[in-house]
Amino acid sequence: MTAPWTALVPAKPLARAKSRCAGLTPDARRSLAAAMLTDLVGRLRAVPAVRSVVVVTTDPEATGLALASGAAVTGSARATGLNDEVADALALVGGAAPATGLALVMGDLAGAGTADCATALALAARHRRAVVGDADGTGTTLLTLRDPADFRPFLGPGSLGRFRAAGYRDLGVAASSPLRRDVDTVAHLLSLPPHTLGPATRRWLAAFPPPGPRRGPSPLERRVGAP
Repeated sequence: MTAPWTALVPAKPLARAKSRCAGLTPDARRSLAAAMLTDLVGRLRAVPAVRSVVVVTTDPEATGLALASGAAVTGSARATGLNDEVADALALVGGAAPATGLALVMGDLAGAGTADCATALALAARHRRAVVGDADGTGTTLLTLRDPADFRPFLGPGSLGRFRAAGYRDLGVAASSPLRRDVDTVAHLLSLPPHTLGPATRRWLAAFPPPGPRRGPSPLERRVGAP
Protein backbone atom coordinates (compact mmCIF):
# COMPACT_ATOMS: atom_id res chain seq x y z
CA MET A 1 0.00 0.00 0.00
CA THR A 2 1.31 3.45 -0.92
CA ALA A 3 1.65 5.71 2.10
CA PRO A 4 0.04 9.17 2.03
CA TRP A 5 2.46 12.08 1.77
CA THR A 6 2.61 15.76 2.53
CA ALA A 7 4.92 17.42 0.01
CA LEU A 8 6.80 20.52 1.15
CA VAL A 9 8.33 22.86 -1.43
CA PRO A 10 10.73 25.58 -0.20
CA ALA A 11 10.47 28.89 -2.07
CA LYS A 12 12.84 31.79 -1.52
CA PRO A 13 11.59 35.34 -2.19
CA LEU A 14 10.88 35.40 -5.92
CA ALA A 15 12.66 38.73 -6.35
CA ARG A 16 15.91 37.01 -5.26
CA ALA A 17 15.40 33.68 -7.03
CA LYS A 18 17.46 32.25 -9.91
CA SER A 19 20.35 34.67 -9.36
CA ARG A 20 22.66 32.34 -11.32
CA CYS A 21 20.60 32.69 -14.49
CA ALA A 22 23.02 35.04 -16.21
CA GLY A 23 21.70 37.09 -19.10
CA LEU A 24 18.16 37.34 -17.75
CA THR A 25 16.59 40.51 -16.45
CA PRO A 26 15.42 40.59 -12.82
CA ASP A 27 11.81 40.31 -14.03
CA ALA A 28 12.64 37.30 -16.20
CA ARG A 29 14.38 35.55 -13.28
CA ARG A 30 11.47 36.26 -10.95
CA SER A 31 8.89 35.03 -13.44
CA LEU A 32 10.92 31.90 -14.22
CA ALA A 33 11.00 30.97 -10.53
CA ALA A 34 7.27 31.62 -10.33
CA ALA A 35 6.56 29.47 -13.40
CA MET A 36 8.58 26.50 -12.14
CA LEU A 37 6.97 26.70 -8.70
CA THR A 38 3.48 26.83 -10.24
CA ASP A 39 4.16 23.78 -12.40
CA LEU A 40 5.70 21.74 -9.61
CA VAL A 41 2.85 22.44 -7.19
CA GLY A 42 0.34 21.39 -9.85
CA ARG A 43 2.21 18.21 -10.64
CA LEU A 44 2.62 17.25 -6.98
CA ARG A 45 -1.08 17.85 -6.31
CA ALA A 46 -1.85 15.38 -9.11
CA VAL A 47 0.12 12.56 -7.42
CA PRO A 48 -2.51 10.22 -5.94
CA ALA A 49 -0.44 9.52 -2.80
CA VAL A 50 0.11 13.22 -2.02
CA ARG A 51 -2.50 14.37 0.45
CA SER A 52 -1.41 18.01 0.46
CA VAL A 53 1.27 20.35 -0.87
CA VAL A 54 2.77 23.00 1.40
CA VAL A 55 4.98 25.80 0.10
CA VAL A 56 7.54 26.92 2.66
CA THR A 57 7.99 30.67 2.33
CA THR A 58 7.50 34.05 3.98
CA ASP A 59 7.52 35.92 0.67
CA PRO A 60 4.13 37.56 -0.05
CA GLU A 61 4.44 37.02 -3.80
CA ALA A 62 5.34 33.33 -3.45
CA THR A 63 2.55 32.97 -0.88
CA GLY A 64 -0.05 34.34 -3.27
CA LEU A 65 1.21 32.13 -6.08
CA ALA A 66 1.13 29.02 -3.88
CA LEU A 67 -2.40 29.67 -2.64
CA ALA A 68 -3.62 30.34 -6.19
CA SER A 69 -2.08 27.01 -7.24
CA GLY A 70 -3.94 25.08 -4.54
CA ALA A 71 -1.12 24.68 -2.02
CA ALA A 72 -1.04 25.57 1.65
CA VAL A 73 1.70 27.87 2.95
CA THR A 74 3.85 27.94 6.05
CA GLY A 75 6.85 30.05 6.94
CA SER A 76 8.78 31.20 9.97
CA ALA A 77 9.97 34.78 10.29
CA ARG A 78 12.52 33.69 12.89
CA ALA A 79 14.24 31.22 10.56
CA THR A 80 17.68 32.40 9.45
CA GLY A 81 18.14 30.21 6.37
CA LEU A 82 16.83 27.32 4.30
CA ASN A 83 17.64 24.62 6.86
CA ASP A 84 15.91 26.49 9.67
CA GLU A 85 12.87 27.18 7.49
CA VAL A 86 12.60 23.53 6.48
CA ALA A 87 13.08 22.25 10.04
CA ASP A 88 10.32 24.51 11.35
CA ALA A 89 7.98 23.55 8.51
CA LEU A 90 8.59 19.84 8.96
CA ALA A 91 7.91 20.07 12.68
CA LEU A 92 4.69 22.01 12.13
CA VAL A 93 3.35 19.85 9.32
CA GLY A 94 4.50 16.61 10.91
CA GLY A 95 2.77 17.51 14.15
CA ALA A 96 -0.47 18.36 12.37
CA ALA A 97 -0.51 15.19 10.25
CA PRO A 98 1.59 12.55 12.05
CA ALA A 99 0.25 9.67 9.93
CA THR A 100 1.63 11.03 6.66
CA GLY A 101 5.10 10.84 5.23
CA LEU A 102 6.99 14.07 4.65
CA ALA A 103 8.57 14.78 1.26
CA LEU A 104 10.75 17.82 0.71
CA VAL A 105 10.89 18.67 -3.01
CA MET A 106 13.04 21.45 -4.47
CA GLY A 107 10.96 24.02 -6.34
CA ASP A 108 13.13 24.31 -9.46
CA LEU A 109 12.62 20.79 -10.85
CA ALA A 110 11.17 22.14 -14.08
CA GLY A 111 11.06 18.76 -15.85
CA ALA A 112 9.80 16.59 -13.00
CA GLY A 113 6.35 15.33 -13.92
CA THR A 114 3.60 13.77 -11.84
CA ALA A 115 4.69 10.24 -12.79
CA ASP A 116 8.32 10.97 -11.83
CA CYS A 117 7.24 12.21 -8.41
CA ALA A 118 4.80 9.34 -7.89
CA THR A 119 7.44 6.73 -8.71
CA ALA A 120 10.00 8.26 -6.33
CA LEU A 121 7.49 8.48 -3.49
CA ALA A 122 6.43 4.87 -4.02
CA LEU A 123 10.08 3.84 -3.65
CA ALA A 124 10.51 6.08 -0.62
CA ALA A 125 7.52 4.50 1.13
CA ARG A 126 9.75 1.49 1.85
CA HIS A 127 12.22 3.52 3.91
CA ARG A 128 12.16 5.61 7.07
CA ARG A 129 14.20 8.29 5.33
CA ALA A 130 15.45 8.62 1.77
CA VAL A 131 17.13 11.03 -0.62
CA VAL A 132 17.47 11.79 -4.34
CA GLY A 133 20.65 13.48 -5.51
CA ASP A 134 21.06 15.99 -8.30
CA ALA A 135 22.72 15.24 -11.64
CA ASP A 136 26.10 16.36 -10.29
CA GLY A 137 25.87 13.78 -7.52
CA THR A 138 26.51 16.34 -4.79
CA GLY A 139 23.25 18.20 -4.08
CA THR A 140 19.78 17.09 -3.02
CA THR A 141 16.56 17.45 -5.00
CA LEU A 142 14.15 15.33 -2.95
CA LEU A 143 14.18 14.19 0.67
CA THR A 144 11.66 11.98 2.48
CA LEU A 145 11.23 11.12 6.14
CA ARG A 146 8.65 9.84 8.58
CA ASP A 147 9.70 11.74 11.68
CA PRO A 148 10.58 15.46 11.56
CA ALA A 149 13.20 14.76 14.22
CA ASP A 150 15.18 12.81 11.59
CA PHE A 151 15.84 15.98 9.59
CA ARG A 152 19.43 17.19 9.60
CA PRO A 153 20.46 20.72 8.51
CA PHE A 154 22.57 19.57 5.58
CA LEU A 155 20.81 21.32 2.69
CA GLY A 156 23.27 23.23 0.55
CA PRO A 157 26.47 22.38 -1.34
CA GLY A 158 27.59 18.79 -0.72
CA SER A 159 24.35 17.84 1.00
CA LEU A 160 23.88 14.46 -0.68
CA GLY A 161 26.93 12.86 0.93
CA ARG A 162 25.97 14.18 4.35
CA PHE A 163 22.43 12.84 4.12
CA ARG A 164 23.71 9.44 3.00
CA ALA A 165 26.13 9.36 5.91
CA ALA A 166 23.25 10.18 8.26
CA GLY A 167 21.35 7.09 7.14
CA TYR A 168 19.19 8.42 4.34
CA ARG A 169 18.65 5.74 1.72
CA ASP A 170 19.58 6.74 -1.82
CA LEU A 171 16.53 5.88 -3.93
CA GLY A 172 18.65 5.08 -6.97
CA VAL A 173 16.66 7.29 -9.32
CA ALA A 174 18.12 7.08 -12.83
CA ALA A 175 20.68 9.71 -13.79
CA SER A 176 18.48 10.80 -16.70
CA SER A 177 15.41 11.38 -14.51
CA PRO A 178 14.06 14.96 -14.43
CA LEU A 179 13.94 14.57 -10.66
CA ARG A 180 17.72 14.86 -10.68
CA ARG A 181 17.87 17.95 -12.85
CA ASP A 182 17.29 21.12 -10.89
CA VAL A 183 17.46 24.40 -12.80
CA ASP A 184 20.09 26.81 -11.52
CA THR A 185 21.08 28.31 -14.88
CA VAL A 186 19.54 28.98 -18.28
CA ALA A 187 21.68 26.17 -19.72
CA HIS A 188 20.10 23.74 -17.23
CA LEU A 189 16.64 24.78 -18.39
CA LEU A 190 17.47 24.49 -22.08
CA SER A 191 18.99 21.04 -21.52
CA LEU A 192 15.62 19.64 -20.47
CA PRO A 193 13.54 18.00 -23.20
CA PRO A 194 10.77 20.52 -23.99
CA HIS A 195 7.99 17.96 -23.54
CA THR A 196 8.93 17.52 -19.87
CA LEU A 197 8.33 21.17 -19.02
CA GLY A 198 5.11 22.27 -17.38
CA PRO A 199 2.70 24.71 -19.05
CA ALA A 200 3.76 27.76 -17.03
CA THR A 201 7.43 27.17 -17.83
CA ARG A 202 6.65 26.69 -21.51
CA ARG A 203 4.77 29.99 -21.48
CA TRP A 204 7.79 31.61 -19.82
CA LEU A 205 10.06 30.33 -22.58
CA ALA A 206 7.74 31.83 -25.18
CA ALA A 207 7.69 35.19 -23.39
CA PHE A 208 11.38 35.33 -22.40
CA PRO A 209 13.36 33.38 -25.01
CA PRO A 210 16.94 33.17 -23.68
CA PRO A 211 19.45 34.97 -25.89
CA GLY A 212 21.60 33.07 -28.38
CA PRO A 213 21.07 29.82 -30.26
CA ARG A 214 21.32 26.45 -28.64
CA ARG A 215 24.54 24.83 -29.84
CA GLY A 216 24.29 21.12 -29.33
CA PRO A 217 24.25 19.16 -26.06
CA SER A 218 25.26 20.99 -22.91
CA PRO A 219 27.73 19.42 -20.44
CA LEU A 220 24.73 18.45 -18.28
CA GLU A 221 23.07 16.65 -21.20
CA ARG A 222 26.25 14.74 -21.99
CA ARG A 223 26.58 13.76 -18.35
CA VAL A 224 23.05 12.43 -17.89
CA GLY A 225 22.57 11.13 -21.45
CA ALA A 226 19.49 13.22 -22.15
CA PRO A 227 18.24 13.63 -25.72
